[in-house]
Amino acid sequence: MAALACIAQNDSQQLLDEIVQQEGLEYATEVVIARQFIARCYESDPLVVTLQYQDEDYGYGYRSETYNEFDLRLRKHLSLAEESCWQRCADKLIAALPGITKVRRPFIALILPEKPEIANELVGLECPRTHFHSKEWLKVVANDPTAVRKLEHYWSQDIFSDREASYMSHENHFGYAACAALLREQGLAAIPRLAMYAHKEDCGSLLVQINHPQVIRTLLLVADKNKPSLQRVAKYHKNFPHATLAALAELLALTEPPARPGYPIIEDKKLPAQQKARDEYWRTLLQTLMASQPQLAEEVMQWLSTQARAVLNSYLSAPPKPVIDSTDNSNLPEILVSPPWRSKKKMTAPRLDLAPLELTPQVYWQPGEQERLAATESARYFSTESLAQRMEQKSGRVVLQELGFGDDVWLFLNYILPGKLDAARNSLIVQWHYYQGRVEEILNGWNSPEAQLAEQALRSGHIEALINIWENDNYSRYRPEKSVWNLYLLAQLPREMALTFWLRINEKKHLFAGEDYFLSILGLDALPGLLLAFSHRPKETFPLILNF
Repeated sequence: MAALACIAQNDSQQLLDEIVQQEGLEYATEVVIARQFIARCYESDPLVVTLQYQDEDYGYGYRSETYNEFDLRLRKHLSLAEESCWQRCADKLIAALPGITKVRRPFIALILPEKPEIANELVGLECPRTHFHSKEWLKVVANDPTAVRKLEHYWSQDIFSDREASYMSHENHFGYAACAALLREQGLAAIPRLAMYAHKEDCGSLLVQINHPQVIRTLLLVADKNKPSLQRVAKYHKNFPHATLAALAELLALTEPPARPGYPIIEDKKLPAQQKARDEYWRTLLQTLMASQPQLAEEVMQWLSTQARAVLNSYLSAPPKPVIDSTDNSNLPEILVSPPWRSKKKMTAPRLDLAPLELTPQVYWQPGEQERLAATESARYFSTESLAQRMEQKSGRVVLQELGFGDDVWLFLNYILPGKLDAARNSLIVQWHYYQGRVEEILNGWNSPEAQLAEQALRSGHIEALINIWENDNYSRYRPEKSVWNLYLLAQLPREMALTFWLRINEKKHLFAGEDYFLSILGLDALPGLLLAFSHRPKETFPLILNF
């Protein structure tokens, strides 16, 4: 289990899928339960992971108050299970709940949305040794009105918004999904608890698709929080004018309009001005709707309260604004009839017809710059012999891996390109012992059906075939990252072959590394490829252009 806790930090969802496939759903449920009793301590060194037993008196461990993708994946498998299997798994989770530390219990409730009573009961649970931020996740499942009101005090995790990790918060890759699941499972009953998140992109983009007065009421209350919220109201009132008119009438009928939900809280001294501006915006929007679609008022009148009907009737009975007849233009001065600033004069852009200067291309490096590039660790590691000699001393698969082929971009950038793989090979094998595919690649190089074809193309100098193999492998939909060409190694090819490679790589817009060393070796002959690279990677290649 300790090893499993470490593994789950990296390849978590796929790992649980494999456990379900090989051992069954009930066994996977037991694994998830057992994992709740192991905490991970925070360490500054990412390669060092310290585990401890969950103990409420000692501490809860790193990431204990946020979800784990490994655990949460069980929710999907349970949703697809047969009823009898689901019941057995649910019984296991419920039976284990009292023994699990309090901060982790909300995530068990999250796995069982079919049992909202569990979440309702956990809302009343107190934990004096922590702020209990994980309780906010109960909003996704709880359905008891009293429990939902208590959860309003928990908001710091921002559970309904996707985000990447920062120094202030953990990542959240399930915010949009949690919001969508809540709306699907609980419908309009979920709208009030989403009010404090409605100004965020993920939650707001879902709410704006729902045609109901309660939804636009929520969007109107947060419209002044940011520009996207205001834009969502504009989009909503065009798509759903009936719901918008009904919500506006009900809001304007209130003697004391509701406060803006969520944070930041408006200061007392600024509150009157904010409420006045909001009231004016609502009235303007109501007038615009009634003026553009006069029939709306009659169509929504039956939905409204007595006070809201009175608001609409007051606008309907108001006398129309008088129309001022335009003055005869003949009595106006010419400057007012046709102001000169309204007509833009077309300015002829100056054109300089200069004879082109023909200059001989030159390359210039700062004194000692080429020597410095040649002395870098990567350059020294890959320049000890030609590429052909390297293939004889090592296997073709290893050289292809050094060239940048393969799907393990992390291994390439962190160990192969800096020339550190030989020294770190044994420690990497220990680190990835559970992942046989990566161990095989660390030991023997790139391993795939394309590896043999790529090796033949490299040995025969067939550049186009090698480029095509790279293209087909690199742009597969299974590739999370794009591979990077190792120009340190390409520089060891015969000059014409290296230049052809360089040109084709940039025509295909592939990624590369070691370009400064490559250009210091090939000089002016590499300029055509550099100009191509500059056209699609200007920021990275501009410093190199200055040398030519």
